Amino acid sequence: MIDFPKKRKPDSGKPKIWAEGGQRPPFDLRAFGRASLFLGRSGVAPLLGWAAGSFRRIAVTVAAGAGRIPEAKLGRAARFVPSHQRVAAWVKNLAAVLAHASATADPDVKRGNSLVARIEPHLWPDGTLPEVMPVEPDPAPAVPEAIEPVVLPEPMQLDDDPLLSIRDDLDGRKPAGGVKGPVAPPSPPGPVATAAIQVSGYLIGWVSSLIALPYGLAHALWKHIKGEDLRKLGLPD
Repeated sequence: MIDFPKKRKPDSGKPKIWAEGGQRPPFDLRAFGRASLFLGRSGVAPLLGWAAGSFRRIAVTVAAGAGRIPEAKLGRAARFVPSHQRVAAWVKNLAAVLAHASATADPDVKRGNSLVARIEPHLWPDGTLPEVMPVEPDPAPAVPEAIEPVVLPEPMQLDDDPLLSIRDDLDGRKPAGGVKGPVAPPSPPGPVATAAIQVSGYLIGWVSSLIALPYGLAHALWKHIKGEDLRKLGLPD
C-alpha cells in the first residue's frame, strides 16, 4: 500500500503522558514521600526563622534597658532577680537555638547559614556595655525652712560602728559612701553552651519538620492532582 504523506499516525502529535492515557505523571511513592518532606520543611523553616528574628530584636531591646526594674523598687529581692543584661543574653541564646532549627529545616543550606550568621553573634562583642542606664537615687525628703537645726550631743559617727557593714548587708542596703563599680556584660557562650545551642536547634528543626509532615503530604497530593511532576521536588540542584 502507498503511504500517503499527509496521513497522520495515531498519537503522533500528543505528549507522551497523554498518549499513555493519563493526564498527570505516574504516581511514584518514593517521589511522593520525598516531595512531602521537602514541602513540610519549606513550610516550617520560615516560621522558625521569623521567631528567631523576633527574639533577637527582643533581646536587643531588653539589653538597652527596656522594662528594667530599678533595684530600689525590688528591695531585698534585688539579689535574687537577674539583671536585664542577663535576661537579654538568655533571650538571644533562645533566638540562636531557633536560628539553628530553621537552618536545619530549611532545604536551602545557604539561606539557613545566612540566618544563623545574622542571629548568633553576641550582643556585646567587645565586652562592654553600649549604654548603661543610670540608677536613680532615692529622692531626699524635703526639709521645711522654718525648722531650726537641732544639735544632738555627741552624735555617733558611722565610722565608729564596727557592725555597720554587717547590718547593711543583712538589711539589703548599700554601705554608706560605697560606690558601685561598672557592671560587666555577660560573657558569650562557651564551647559547651555553643554545642548545646546547636544540638538543641538541630533536634527542634527535625521535630518541627516531622510535625509539619501532614502539611507536606497534603501539599504534595494537591500538586500531584494538578498534574505537577513530584519527581522534580526535593532533588538537589
